[in-house]
Amino acid sequence: MIKVYIPSDFDFNYKQCKKLYKKYQKQIGDDVDFRDVVKNTFFYSFFDDEKHIGCIYYYEKDGKLFVNAFANRHTHEINITCLKMTFDWFNCDIYAKTAHKTAIFCLYKCGFKKIGDNLYKYER
Repeated sequence: MIKVYIPSDFDFNYKQCKKLYKKYQKQIGDDVDFRDVVKNTFFYSFFDDEKHIGCIYYYEKDGKLFVNAFANRHTHEINITCLKMTFDWFNCDIYAKTAHKTAIFCLYKCGFKKIGDNLYKYER
Protein backbone atom coordinates (compact mmCIF):
# COMPACT_ATOMS: atom_id res chain seq x y z
CA MET A 1 0.00 0.00 0.00
CA ILE A 2 1.35 3.41 -0.99
CA LYS A 3 1.54 5.99 1.77
CA VAL A 4 1.95 9.69 1.07
CA TYR A 5 3.49 12.15 3.52
CA ILE A 6 3.75 15.91 3.42
CA PRO A 7 6.31 17.94 5.40
CA SER A 8 3.84 18.78 8.19
CA ASP A 9 3.08 15.09 8.86
CA PHE A 10 4.53 13.58 12.03
CA ASP A 11 5.98 10.62 10.08
CA PHE A 12 7.56 12.76 7.34
CA ASN A 13 11.19 11.65 7.05
CA TYR A 14 13.00 14.89 6.19
CA LYS A 15 16.50 13.38 6.41
CA GLN A 16 15.68 10.51 4.07
CA CYS A 17 14.07 12.84 1.51
CA LYS A 18 16.99 15.28 1.70
CA LYS A 19 19.54 12.50 1.20
CA LEU A 20 17.70 11.27 -1.91
CA TYR A 21 17.36 14.83 -3.23
CA LYS A 22 21.09 15.47 -2.81
CA LYS A 23 21.86 12.20 -4.59
CA TYR A 24 19.89 13.22 -7.69
CA GLN A 25 20.05 17.00 -7.47
CA LYS A 26 22.20 17.43 -10.61
CA GLN A 27 19.94 15.13 -12.65
CA ILE A 28 16.86 16.98 -11.39
CA GLY A 29 18.40 20.21 -12.59
CA ASP A 30 17.80 22.10 -9.35
CA ASP A 31 20.43 24.28 -7.76
CA VAL A 32 18.01 25.08 -4.95
CA ASP A 33 18.64 24.09 -1.35
CA PHE A 34 16.44 21.18 -0.26
CA ARG A 35 14.99 23.19 2.63
CA ASP A 36 13.75 25.78 0.10
CA VAL A 37 12.25 23.09 -2.13
CA VAL A 38 10.24 21.69 0.77
CA LYS A 39 9.24 25.14 2.01
CA ASN A 40 8.20 26.64 -1.35
CA THR A 41 6.50 23.76 -3.15
CA PHE A 42 3.69 21.26 -2.77
CA PHE A 43 5.97 18.45 -1.59
CA TYR A 44 4.99 14.78 -1.26
CA SER A 45 7.02 11.79 -0.13
CA PHE A 46 5.91 8.26 -1.10
CA PHE A 47 6.43 4.97 0.70
CA ASP A 48 5.46 1.41 -0.19
CA ASP A 49 5.07 -0.31 3.17
CA GLU A 50 8.21 0.99 4.91
CA LYS A 51 10.36 1.39 1.76
CA HIS A 52 10.90 4.95 0.54
CA ILE A 53 9.96 5.21 -3.14
CA GLY A 54 10.72 8.86 -3.78
CA CYS A 55 9.33 12.37 -3.80
CA ILE A 56 7.21 14.49 -6.11
CA TYR A 57 6.85 18.22 -5.81
CA TYR A 58 4.78 20.82 -7.63
CA TYR A 59 5.60 24.49 -8.00
CA GLU A 60 4.32 27.51 -9.89
CA LYS A 61 6.45 29.23 -12.51
CA ASP A 62 5.30 31.86 -15.00
CA GLY A 63 1.67 31.22 -14.08
CA LYS A 64 1.94 27.48 -14.80
CA LEU A 65 2.03 24.46 -12.50
CA PHE A 66 5.21 22.38 -12.90
CA VAL A 67 6.06 18.98 -11.47
CA ASN A 68 9.46 17.57 -10.59
CA ALA A 69 10.41 14.31 -8.93
CA PHE A 70 13.22 12.11 -7.71
CA ALA A 71 13.14 8.49 -6.65
CA ASN A 72 15.18 5.50 -5.65
CA ARG A 73 16.42 3.29 -8.46
CA HIS A 74 14.37 0.34 -9.68
CA THR A 75 11.04 1.95 -8.76
CA HIS A 76 9.96 3.01 -12.25
CA GLU A 77 6.54 1.32 -12.39
CA ILE A 78 5.51 2.48 -8.93
CA ASN A 79 6.76 5.99 -9.77
CA ILE A 80 4.23 6.08 -12.60
CA THR A 81 1.49 5.04 -10.16
CA CYS A 82 2.55 7.75 -7.69
CA LEU A 83 2.70 10.47 -10.34
CA LYS A 84 -0.73 9.56 -11.73
CA MET A 85 -2.10 9.62 -8.18
CA THR A 86 -1.03 13.25 -7.76
CA PHE A 87 -2.90 14.39 -10.87
CA ASP A 88 -6.17 14.16 -8.94
CA TRP A 89 -4.90 16.76 -6.47
CA PHE A 90 -4.80 19.54 -9.08
CA ASN A 91 -7.37 20.73 -11.60
CA CYS A 92 -5.16 22.44 -14.16
CA ASP A 93 -2.65 21.56 -16.86
CA ILE A 94 0.66 20.30 -15.49
CA TYR A 95 4.07 20.98 -17.02
CA ALA A 96 7.41 19.26 -16.64
CA LYS A 97 10.85 20.24 -17.88
CA THR A 98 13.50 17.54 -18.17
CA ALA A 99 16.17 16.13 -20.44
CA HIS A 100 16.54 12.95 -18.40
CA LYS A 101 15.48 9.95 -20.53
CA THR A 102 14.02 7.89 -17.70
CA ALA A 103 11.93 10.86 -16.56
CA ILE A 104 10.74 11.49 -20.12
CA PHE A 105 9.66 7.86 -20.45
CA CYS A 106 7.74 8.16 -17.18
CA LEU A 107 6.06 11.37 -18.37
CA TYR A 108 4.95 9.76 -21.63
CA LYS A 109 3.52 6.76 -19.75
CA CYS A 110 1.53 9.19 -17.58
CA GLY A 111 0.02 11.01 -20.55
CA PHE A 112 2.33 13.99 -20.99
CA LYS A 113 3.03 15.28 -24.50
CA LYS A 114 6.14 17.06 -25.69
CA ILE A 115 5.40 20.71 -26.43
CA GLY A 116 8.89 22.23 -26.61
CA ASP A 117 12.58 21.74 -26.01
CA ASN A 118 12.61 19.41 -22.97
CA LEU A 119 9.14 20.73 -22.07
CA TYR A 120 6.14 18.43 -21.52
CA LYS A 121 2.48 19.03 -20.73
CA TYR A 122 -0.31 17.00 -19.17
CA GLU A 123 -3.59 18.51 -20.33
CA ARG A 124 -6.73 18.65 -18.23
